[in-house]
Amino acid sequence: MNEHGPLLDSKRNQELQDLKNHYKKKKEVMDLHRKVCEELEEALEACENARLKAQQIKEEMDKDIHQDEKSIEAYKREMYQLTSLYDHYSSSVINVNTNIEEKEEEVTEAIRETKSSKNELHSLSKTLEDLRRVYDQLIWKQKSQENQYQEAVNDFYAAKKTWDIELSDVAKDYSAVSLACTKLMEDNKKLGIDINKITEQINESIRKKSQYESEIKSLTMMKLKNEKHLKSLYREAYRIGTVFHLTKHKTDEMEDKIAEVRRKFKGREEFLKKLTRGEVAAGMVLQKKLYSIYEVQALERKELLKNRAICAISLAELQEPVLQLEDEAERIRTLYEEHSAVLNNILDQKDLIRRKVEKVKKKLRKKGKKTLDALIATESKRSAIFKDLEATKSKTVIFYAKINELNEELKAKEEEKKSFDQILEVLKNKFVTMRFKREHAQAVFDHYMQEKKDCEERIFEEDQRFRVLLAVRQKTLRDTQKIVADSLEENLRLAREYQQLQTTFLKEKDNYFTIYDKQLSLDTSIRDKKQLCQLQRRMHRLWQEHFKLVVLFSQMRLANFQTDSQESIQKILAVQEESSNLMQHILDFFQTLTDGPCENDG
Repeated sequence: MNEHGPLLDSKRNQELQDLKNHYKKKKEVMDLHRKVCEELEEALEACENARLKAQQIKEEMDKDIHQDEKSIEAYKREMYQLTSLYDHYSSSVINVNTNIEEKEEEVTEAIRETKSSKNELHSLSKTLEDLRRVYDQLIWKQKSQENQYQEAVNDFYAAKKTWDIELSDVAKDYSAVSLACTKLMEDNKKLGIDINKITEQINESIRKKSQYESEIKSLTMMKLKNEKHLKSLYREAYRIGTVFHLTKHKTDEMEDKIAEVRRKFKGREEFLKKLTRGEVAAGMVLQKKLYSIYEVQALERKELLKNRAICAISLAELQEPVLQLEDEAERIRTLYEEHSAVLNNILDQKDLIRRKVEKVKKKLRKKGKKTLDALIATESKRSAIFKDLEATKSKTVIFYAKINELNEELKAKEEEKKSFDQILEVLKNKFVTMRFKREHAQAVFDHYMQEKKDCEERIFEEDQRFRVLLAVRQKTLRDTQKIVADSLEENLRLAREYQQLQTTFLKEKDNYFTIYDKQLSLDTSIRDKKQLCQLQRRMHRLWQEHFKLVVLFSQMRLANFQTDSQESIQKILAVQEESSNLMQHILDFFQTLTDGPCENDG
């Protein structure tokens, strides 16, 4: 198996290469098939487009033929109408020629009358021109005089406007200066009032400051007194506290001693109780035994007496320390009572002192709070007063600076006022001179107005005379114009009749020639149309043959394409079969490869 491994690998590689080549060929064939299908679709589209175009061309040709037939029929109808019109116009031309020959004499007379009327009109126009020239000269003189008068009036009004403007400017400047002066005076008054107010406020603030300082001093004295009193109270409280602590320490020691004595007394008392209990128990035992040992009583009575004597001796011995202990207990009790009374007194004094201290503390706290509040208030007032003082100082400085500035400005304004007064004097002088000039100009203007009125009266009289002459001449002109208009209307009527006849003649002539030309052109167009129809028919037949050939060619190409596509499909199928066979061979080969090792293993 190891020997045949390279051969098998080479065989596998070769088969894989063949398979790749087959796939490439398959891809190429599929591309070729797709291209052929696309070409077939394009050919079918071209065939369909050509068929549609041919159908459209055929429809258009049929429409053109139908329209040409309609136009030929219309031309025939027009030809018939034109022939009838030609006959009518030829008869009317003959009638017009006869009428013209009859009215030639009347026309010559009218021409002579028009010549004479033209001569009269020429003479009248000359006289009218002379009158118009004279009238133009008079109008020109009037216009020149009006222009001179208008120039004089314009100069006067321009001078008046300039004088008015200058006077208004001077008045405005004077009013502005007076307003500024009044404003400055008002500002100075306001500043004086403000300065007086500020000085009053400063004096008031100084007085308040002195009051506040005296109050602060009195409060500081009270504060010192309160502090001394507090120190003495603190000392007394400290002394009382020390005494209280000492007494408390002593009472604690005494209580410890009393507790020890009590413990000792309790121990002794318990011991005695035990002894008495023992004795009682012994007595009970003895009483019990007495009944049982009544017989031995006599014998034992002596022992009992002895024991009793011993007990009496022991009791006597014990009674003295018990009495001493009782005395000590009484003394301790009395001491305890005394100490407790002293302690109670001390505690009462302590409570009283504590209450007094608390009251004093409360009073001192209240006074301290009040003093602190008063101090804070005074401090705030003092700071506010200092701030006010600083502000007033700064304001006074600012106001003094402003006063200085305003004084300087006032001086400048006074100087300006002096200069303005001087200017005002100069302007007043100018105003007086201008007023004199204006009065002089008014007198000149009145003189010119009088002359203008005289000229207007003269012009009015001349105008009246001219209007009378013009009315007479216009009347003669209207009469002549009426005669001329009548003659012109007659001439115009005759000329219009002649022109109408001439135009009708020319129209008929033109119509005749146009009809003749149209007839010739119609004959040629009919002949051309017939030839065109024949050519279109031939062309239609040729187009049909061409489209048939195109359809046959496309069918042939389609058949060739179908055969090629069938061959390509067969090739593809063959390639697919070969590829499937190759795949089967490869699978068999791999199967054999997989089976071989298994057999070897077996």
